[in-house]
Amino acid sequence: MRQIFGLFGLVGTLTLLSACGGGGGGTSNSTGTTGTPTESSSNTISGIVTYTSYKANNTNGLDYVSSQEKPIRGAIVELQNASGTVLASGNTTETGSYSLSAPANTSVRVVVKAALGSPTTPDTQIVDNTSGSALYAMAMDVTSASSDISQSFNAGSGWDGSRYSGTRTAAPFAILDVIYQAQQLVKTVDSSASFPQLFVNWSVNNKPTPGDKAVGEISTSHYAADGQLYILGAENSDTDEYDTHVIAHEWGHYFEAKFSRSDNIGGDHGTGDILDPTVAFGEGFGNALAGMVMNDPLYVDSAGISQATVSLSMNLEADSILDGTTDITLGTGQTGTSLDGFYSESSVQEILYDLYDSGAADDDTVSGGFAPIYSVLVNGQKNTKAFTSIFSFLYHLKQAYPSYSAGISSIALAENVNDGSEYEAASTPLYTTVPFDGTSVTIDVDGAVLQTWSTFGPITASNAGNKLYNLLYFKTTATATGCYTLEATPTASEDIIIYAPNGVTIDQNNGGAESVPGTFTQGEEGVFAVGSYGGTSLFTVRLYSTPSSC
Repeated sequence: MRQIFGLFGLVGTLTLLSACGGGGGGTSNSTGTTGTPTESSSNTISGIVTYTSYKANNTNGLDYVSSQEKPIRGAIVELQNASGTVLASGNTTETGSYSLSAPANTSVRVVVKAALGSPTTPDTQIVDNTSGSALYAMAMDVTSASSDISQSFNAGSGWDGSRYSGTRTAAPFAILDVIYQAQQLVKTVDSSASFPQLFVNWSVNNKPTPGDKAVGEISTSHYAADGQLYILGAENSDTDEYDTHVIAHEWGHYFEAKFSRSDNIGGDHGTGDILDPTVAFGEGFGNALAGMVMNDPLYVDSAGISQATVSLSMNLEADSILDGTTDITLGTGQTGTSLDGFYSESSVQEILYDLYDSGAADDDTVSGGFAPIYSVLVNGQKNTKAFTSIFSFLYHLKQAYPSYSAGISSIALAENVNDGSEYEAASTPLYTTVPFDGTSVTIDVDGAVLQTWSTFGPITASNAGNKLYNLLYFKTTATATGCYTLEATPTASEDIIIYAPNGVTIDQNNGGAESVPGTFTQGEEGVFAVGSYGGTSLFTVRLYSTPSSC
C-alpha cells in the first residue's frame, strides 16, 4: 500500500485541531476534563473527523461564504506507533466517527487516509499524480494515557477568504465523500457489490492543459484509458474537488467500465451536440448518475478566477434543450435537425433521470428509482449485441419491466427517441446489414453510398470524430458456423478504422484496407462500425469465409 505521512505536513497536535467533545486522559494533548488514571493495558482513542466543504451554485460558482463541516465517511483510519507500525485500523462511520484501541502510555499517531474499503486492501484511493502517486492522508500525534481520549478534528480547505493560502487538506476528502455516496447508492440495490480498485488522481497542479499528467497537464477531469480518474485542481483555472456532480459523473464512467459496459468512444462533447449514439449514452448516463448520487438534479461546474465562474449549469429533470429546438447552423439538406434525440446527451440524461426520480416534473410518468436502472446496466446493457446506446438500454429495460413499457416509451418519445430494437429506432435505422457470402456492401441503410460523414462534426487526421455519422454502423448474422474475415476497404488511400464493442479497435494506420478474422456460430449476430481519419472517406465492407484464419 502506498502511504504518506506529512504529505500535508502534520495536521497538528490535538490542541491545534478543531476539537470538540472531551474525554479522560490526563495528558497535555487531551481535551476536556482530566480524569483519574486507572490501571489498564490499553484505552480507546475516538472522535469524529470532518472536512470543510463548499457548495457550487449556478450563479457565482463556489460559495465560499457558506462553508460546512461534513463527516469524512468510510475512510480508512489507522493508529500507528512512532515507527509507522499499524497498531489498530478501521473505517470511519456514516457520521465520521472513529474508535481505536491504543496501548496505554504510548505515543501514537491517528492517520486518516483518503481511501475507502478494507484497511488492508482499499478499493478507492485519492492520490497525487504530480508527487509519485502518493496517497493523501492527514495525521495527528496523540499520547495515550491510562484512560480513554475523545477528540474530533477537521480537514481544513486552506481558503483564507480570498485565495487558497493554506494547505488544501479537505480537497481529497471532498472527492472521497462523493465516491462514498456513489458506492452507497449502488449498495442500496446490491448489498453484495464489490468495487474494483480505483485510483483517483487529484493535485493542486492539475490544470486544463493537455500534456504530461505527471506534472498536472490532464486536459480535463476524466476517466482515462488506464482505468483511473484524473480530477482538476488548479486554483483560478478549474478546481473540481467541490464540483460534486463532476466527480460523480466521472465515477459513472468507472461504473460503466467495471460493472456494465460502455462502447463510448469519448472525445469532446457538450449540450446541443449531435453525438455518436455511444457517446450520447455514456455522457448522458454520467450526468444522470451524478444527480442520483447527489440526490440533486442541479448539475453545476465551477471554474475561473476564485472559482467564481459557472462553466456549466443544467437541471437534469428539465429540458436542457427545449423540445423541438433545431440546429440551423448546418449545411444544405441538414438544417432543421432536432437537437433532441438518441444522439443527444441532454436527451439521454433527462430520460434516465425521469426514469429514476419520484417527481412529476416535465415528462416524468415512471418513477422506478435506481434498482431497475442498475439491473439493466449490469445485465441487458452489459450483454447487448448492439453497441451501447439509449436504444439498447431502453430495449432491455422494457424486456425486464414489460408492464412499464408504455410509460418508458412516453418518456423517451418526449425526447424525440422513438421505439425500436436494441440497435436503433424503427423510424431511424442506423445499422447496415452485411451478408456472410463475401458480397461487397457499397450502399448504406439509407440507400446512400457508404461514406463517413462530417455533417455534425469534424474528422481529423488524429481523430475519427465522435459526432453522429462520423462512424457508420453494421450488423450481420452468421448463416453457417466457421471462420470469417471482416474487411473494410477505402476507395482511395484514406486511413480507416474498425470499431467493435467493448472498446476493440482495428487500425493498422496503413492507409488501406483493415481486416480482422473471427469465429462465428450459425445464427450468431455481430456488429461493427467504421470510421476514418483525415476527412470523409468512401469505403466498402464485406465478410468472407477464411477457414484457415482460425
